[in-house]
Amino acid sequence: MKVLIVDDETDVRDSIRLLVQWEDFQITDVIEACDGAAAMELIRSEQPEIIFTDMKMPNVDGLTLLQWIGEHAPESKRIVISGYDDYTYIRKTMRHGGLDYLLKPINRNELLEALRNAVDTWLKDDEARRLNIRRDVEINKTLPMYWDKMLSGVVSQQEGYSIVADELQASFEWSAVRECQLVMLISDPLPRIVLEKFGRNIDLLYFLMLNICNEVIGPSRNGYAFKHADPNYGILLLLTGDFGGNSRKLTAINEALYRVLGARFHFACSSRVSFPQDIHTGFQQMLQTALSVSFLGPSTWIHSYDNIPAPTSDKRIVLADYSSSISAAIHKAEQRQIKGAVANWIQAIGQLHAVTWEQLKYWRYEFELLRSHLLQDTDRAAGESARTPSQWLFPIGTDGRLSLEEWQREWTNACLEIAEVLKDSRIREYNVIHSIKQYIDLNYMHDLSLQEIASQFFLSREYVSRRFKQVFHENQSEYLERVRIENAKILLTNQQYKIAFIAEMVGYPDSRYFSKIFSKLTGMTPREWRKKAGGEDGGE
Repeated sequence: MKVLIVDDETDVRDSIRLLVQWEDFQITDVIEACDGAAAMELIRSEQPEIIFTDMKMPNVDGLTLLQWIGEHAPESKRIVISGYDDYTYIRKTMRHGGLDYLLKPINRNELLEALRNAVDTWLKDDEARRLNIRRDVEINKTLPMYWDKMLSGVVSQQEGYSIVADELQASFEWSAVRECQLVMLISDPLPRIVLEKFGRNIDLLYFLMLNICNEVIGPSRNGYAFKHADPNYGILLLLTGDFGGNSRKLTAINEALYRVLGARFHFACSSRVSFPQDIHTGFQQMLQTALSVSFLGPSTWIHSYDNIPAPTSDKRIVLADYSSSISAAIHKAEQRQIKGAVANWIQAIGQLHAVTWEQLKYWRYEFELLRSHLLQDTDRAAGESARTPSQWLFPIGTDGRLSLEEWQREWTNACLEIAEVLKDSRIREYNVIHSIKQYIDLNYMHDLSLQEIASQFFLSREYVSRRFKQVFHENQSEYLERVRIENAKILLTNQQYKIAFIAEMVGYPDSRYFSKIFSKLTGMTPREWRKKAGGEDGGE
């Protein structure tokens, strides 16, 4: 901390400097001024935390200095040291923020007590300021998320606004607003150039885009851009003023986005609706507009509810109609067949007059289902490696159009990658299932439950059961019974072994249960089989 001593008498300044062990009070610098004018310059440049000042000084006196400090350095702590025991001076000192009024000649104990009080007060105030700064930083971080959630409810629910009307009117100055317009900035699918920059940090992308939108919108009374709580809707703009200039404003936002991100975006707009009673109606209109936006058509960036194009006569195209041929090609891991199956799908899309936001979302859903079905039995890590993030499924250019050629190439590569994962998985599965079979062959005499076998190979019971039957056409328990009985047959040829002993040797502590299983698989009892095999009866 720094201390400034202001007095026109040098001996007074020296006395104050010598009477205090400054380091005991965490004070590192002691500076001096001979009058109020010089003090003002030092306060501006040095920003001292503690200021001692005399009352009667040339140029600028103590009272004038105190008043100036209150305006320009209000956080500093002020102590007056004066030769005048005058109530008027004392009262004005307190009025202008002085902490104490000491009389000359200076009493050391009074000086130290006043300084200690000033230092303690400044430290407490400084801690409070730091806490306030941290709180303000946290509020600034969380406030946008708070408005995102609140405004999402306002536009999505019929009576959403009435619940939070007072808070919104106070924060956004919307009390005089009578009309509004809802706009969706369509950010899904994202242009490929934007994905390449921000694909791993979508939150940062939305932060930048929202800042750009709100900067162009201007004061909050003109509207506000927010991220809808439902990720399907992305960024929405609630515009509340200057409707004649909204188209110009959206164009300005798009140009700013282009300068920063290198791409422009489609905007889906509602008509002007009454505020606040028809906000939800505007939201529904905006969604209808968004669902009609075509990614094959000309690069029209601003789409109006009043100009939604009429439905085309196109036949509805669904991936399900092509998934069988695509799946078959992937399972065969035949590159030419995969390319042909994907090409047929893309060719059908190329015949459409429009590819809308609604269609892209549905095709994404279908592709995710197809991919999940194909990869359901693969190792998790291997399966994840073939899962292209959903936002990469549709290559959108900087012109806002969907590139069918690029789409075909990327989906072909994605299918080839899935085929490779399945091929590797089949090899691994073949090896592990045969290892399980070998494990049963070597340990059939022990109590081998399905759970115990699965645990040995770090697999699930369901997986072992399903894959074992797929490979060997019998389940694990049936195979175990067969192995045990085949080994029992060999042992039964030795007449020295009793049947009960043989039952235990092959994993059946209960000889009667062993006989039941043996009869089920061979059609005769162990005793009958032994006689037929030519062995002597070794007894039970």
